[in-house]
Amino acid sequence: STTTSPRTSVFATFPRQPPPSSNANPRGRTPQSRRVSSSTVNSASPSTERPEQDKPVPIGKIGVCALDSKARSKPSRNILNRLIKEGEFEVIVFGDKVILDEDVENWPVCDFLISFFSEGFPLDKAIAYAKLRKPFCVNDLPMQTILWDRRICLQILTKLNVPTPDRVEVNRDGGPKVQSADIAQRCFEKTGLRFPVLGSQPETESQQVANPVVELLDDGDTISVDGKTLTKPFVEKPTDGEDHNIHIYYPKSQGGGGRRLFRKVNNKSSEKDETLTVPRSITEPGSSYIYEQFLKVENAEDVKAYTVGLDYCHAETRKSPVVDGVVKRNPNGKEVRYVTSLNKEEAGMASRIADGFGQRVCGFDLLRVGEKSYVIDVNGWSFVKDNNDYYDKCANILKGLFIREKVRVENKQQQQQQQPTSAPASASEDNYEREAPGTHRKSTVSSHRSHLKSVFRSASANRLRELANKKPGSPEISQLPSPITSPPSFGNLPMPRSPGIPQDNQLPPPAILDENHQYQTLQESIHEADEHHEPVPAPASKSQWKLKGMVAVIRHADRTPKQKFKFTFHTKPFVDLLKGHREEVLLVGEAALKSVQEAVKQALIEGEEDQTKLRTLSNALDKKGSWPGTKVQIKPMFRKRKQEELPAELQDKLTVDEDGNAKPKPTPLQGDDANHSRGDSMADVTLSRISAAENNLVLDKLQLVMKWGGEPTHSARYQAQDLGDNMRNDLLLMNKDALRDVRVFSSSERRVSTSAQIFTASFLNQKELDPNFISVRKDLLDDSNAAKDVMDKVKKKLKGLLRQGKQAPEQFAWPKDGTPEPYLVVRSVVELMKFHRRVMLQNFTKLRPEGEGGPPIKSPPSNASSVSLADSAPEGVDPKQIQSRWCCGEDASLFKERWEKLFKEFTDAEKVDPSKISELYDTMKFDALHNRQFLEWVFTPSNDMVDDDHERPNTLKRTASADMREEFGQTHEDLPESKAKVDVRLEKLRELYRFSKVLFDYIGPQEYGMLESEKLEIGLLTSLPLLKEIVTDLEEVQASEDAKSFIYFTKESHIYTLLNSIIEGGVQTKIARNAIPELDYLSQICFELYESQNEATTDDPEGSCFNYSIRITLSPGCHAFDPLDVQLDSKHCIGCTPRRSLTPHVEWKEVLETLRAKFHTVKLPKSFLAVNLSEK
Repeated sequence: STTTSPRTSVFATFPRQPPPSSNANPRGRTPQSRRVSSSTVNSASPSTERPEQDKPVPIGKIGVCALDSKARSKPSRNILNRLIKEGEFEVIVFGDKVILDEDVENWPVCDFLISFFSEGFPLDKAIAYAKLRKPFCVNDLPMQTILWDRRICLQILTKLNVPTPDRVEVNRDGGPKVQSADIAQRCFEKTGLRFPVLGSQPETESQQVANPVVELLDDGDTISVDGKTLTKPFVEKPTDGEDHNIHIYYPKSQGGGGRRLFRKVNNKSSEKDETLTVPRSITEPGSSYIYEQFLKVENAEDVKAYTVGLDYCHAETRKSPVVDGVVKRNPNGKEVRYVTSLNKEEAGMASRIADGFGQRVCGFDLLRVGEKSYVIDVNGWSFVKDNNDYYDKCANILKGLFIREKVRVENKQQQQQQQPTSAPASASEDNYEREAPGTHRKSTVSSHRSHLKSVFRSASANRLRELANKKPGSPEISQLPSPITSPPSFGNLPMPRSPGIPQDNQLPPPAILDENHQYQTLQESIHEADEHHEPVPAPASKSQWKLKGMVAVIRHADRTPKQKFKFTFHTKPFVDLLKGHREEVLLVGEAALKSVQEAVKQALIEGEEDQTKLRTLSNALDKKGSWPGTKVQIKPMFRKRKQEELPAELQDKLTVDEDGNAKPKPTPLQGDDANHSRGDSMADVTLSRISAAENNLVLDKLQLVMKWGGEPTHSARYQAQDLGDNMRNDLLLMNKDALRDVRVFSSSERRVSTSAQIFTASFLNQKELDPNFISVRKDLLDDSNAAKDVMDKVKKKLKGLLRQGKQAPEQFAWPKDGTPEPYLVVRSVVELMKFHRRVMLQNFTKLRPEGEGGPPIKSPPSNASSVSLADSAPEGVDPKQIQSRWCCGEDASLFKERWEKLFKEFTDAEKVDPSKISELYDTMKFDALHNRQFLEWVFTPSNDMVDDDHERPNTLKRTASADMREEFGQTHEDLPESKAKVDVRLEKLRELYRFSKVLFDYIGPQEYGMLESEKLEIGLLTSLPLLKEIVTDLEEVQASEDAKSFIYFTKESHIYTLLNSIIEGGVQTKIARNAIPELDYLSQICFELYESQNEATTDDPEGSCFNYSIRITLSPGCHAFDPLDVQLDSKHCIGCTPRRSLTPHVEWKEVLETLRAKFHTVKLPKSFLAVNLSEK
């Protein structure tokens, strides 16, 4: 059971320190006494639960200087959380606010720095910070800039004896250049290669080749650059490493044309283009490009490799993007990859790349061709996704790396202290300071769970120094129990391994370029000679921004499809169901629904209502009345009075109390619809009792809506658990104190409250939740009918968006790839629905209701001569043979019933109800995840049906993916069948999904307003109470001494209307409206409040010593662009997409005042919730 108090919540709390004795609150406000607090079981992390005196002294601070989208990503958190688990390290995530807005002098001080470039990251500031503070850098920062030029990368790879494809270069910009003289020097130290500095005067030789002669030979199949030739197929790459618009050109013998490759967009990473015949270096006279020989790779797969240090490399294979451009994804939305082993040569390449580029954590791409492998790209810092074995090893290696560095620094300090009285440092110790390749890999370090001082003076530490110069093959090294990256606390434990993880992923020693080349740390190369530099001032405290708390609004997790019947009635049996109320009433539970069934029976006897509608409703109540979540809504509909109904009869028929609540006499409703025009805010017939009272309207008829479905699925548990765990791990990094005071609120609907309970248990790391922990807030989170009139107006206008000749407005989401106008897409959907109805009915004749089946039926190979799965199935097939496991209470008959209902609603393109598009999309998405086998079986047409359909004229062009598969098969005949190929007979099913998705993205968000003014009005009418509460919560977090977290669970309507209230309310956003994706299950809108503290001053009597900033983040939730391409396990679970910044960091008062400025623009009725008669 949960509480329903509107202002009271029980939340997890720890004993708080007494507040300052000063009467003035340093934050300028006094926290309101809003909710009663009481202690529950601890909700903090295990490390925070220890008594302060028991905590180990940290080995050091790990600074993470990368944009939040990378630093707070799931792979990053998995590694960092492992490093801080035992309390040996402290992690400081710099955050976007500090990185983008603060000077490097004010960035946090750390001992070890993890920093890497991504789009929008100011690498120049990070390099300046490393020079200033001289932390130990995991990855060489200046060397990251050379990854920006593919030509430099290729030259370095050649210098490192790493094979690359044959290439020619078109250099019209004077050739590759580095960003500064320091970087040029650093590159020379690492590789022995010298490159000119950007902006320097070009040499005469460079000027002579600034305009190379580029031409096509052999009838356009060969490119010649100053006489050096390369024959198609070849790959054309921009010199800019951040430009991923790569072209492949095919020779005429393979059909000509080409393929455009690009960064993955949804499930697409390339597309065929028949016009790609002339390279861009010819059509763009001033451009520079690289041309590489196109390599035909084994199994159409390439290898993604990930180094961690010089000795470990994880490798995975993926489907090459040149196959068909379709990206296969796992349930977490990541590209499907398979762990592979590197051979000895490839392992050596990995080690040389990590060393030569100065990037200990580094990803690169290689292609396997026959017995040889070629590296085609070096990416810099890269994370492996969803591999716990990699996370364990990576954290373990980094831990050893940091411990070695700490010992080295301590050793150096001891040497400096001993210099006046001791002999100079030994050669071995001097060598250890600059670790040579192959000499720093294996040793042991004693436990670091006690003070570092004792560690540094321990025998194990001395042993470390002794072993620093030992060669890898020496007896002392070979006898050690574990490598240096695994201290004794780890080395003595068995290392868990995932199935399929190769055992030979330890790398050999890297090749040494020359005897003097050594693997230096960054701080030793930058101002190394400046041993007596001036002390650097500490960073200003006002620039140290820390997450103070958050307010998150989250949609519920995965559910079954919502279904409904909607009828209009006007006779007394249904009027009586209102029980005298003038507003919407809700009937839930078997007892309440039985009264509806009685009304139906009475209406059947009276014979005034449509008999077909009554029988349909009666059958639905019989079958689904006992299902959890089934409910009936009865909505009175009002109209203007007729002439003869005015004042004389008014007192006899209607009374209005002082609150505006109209009390009708319970008499049968008579009369037809009156089509009188009304004001702009009210339709001819309205569902609003407020409008009815204000405009002296009379009851006309009733709308009865029966709803079922919408219940949480089994995958909802996994989704909610995963999100709770992810958000917990994020707060453990950003501010673990925000886990001490957590308050969670939910709507009253089962799918919402269930998601809230599962999420909260995971978020707080508790097996059992206090039953009263989560507060039900119907007034904030339940369905609101306050915006009914405005939404009804909008729904009428939605039909116009689907009319012939209507182009999609620019601000609406509509594909920019030449997809025809919406009407044509709707017409295609109708034709596809008719086709699939015939297929389903034909295949259902092959099923038997009950019976023992044989072995499960599987799809035959999909080729032109194969018979259909349905044809190959024996007569009287048991549905369990097709799909052995039916989840969510489904079976074949319910599947058919759902689809039959949809087929009836899509029989005429002119009459398609826009609201039914979401039902179709919802159903297809559900069945693609939960009933994949049966969905594909029942919609696989026979060969005869396929042939018949091919004779029909297509309303739209064939899809690009079909062209891609066909083209790839023609140009790569020697390759085996691609794992990504799908049954061509299911192409129409995929087309139906794609079109329904396009229409849903177009129509769905517009249900909450088409115009900006409508979006704001509907948004505020629906979500104003929640928005006000969010503002109050943020003020409470700001005024509090402690960190806090507020979490609200609700449904789709509140997520969309809250987002509209933010965007149309005037808050500055970074994302265009038409770029915001579907807000799917567990989508989140999160308000993050950051705090920094000013220096204490004596001339500030007001105590304004804190600064605050708010950033709003958004996640589209558990969304897959095409669930039919997702490879599923038994959980049927789509993972949650990370949050991204919806707004930049903005001064907190500005955000709150901007939101408040719109509060007065709407007037909420005193009651906007349906009356639940089941609770009366």
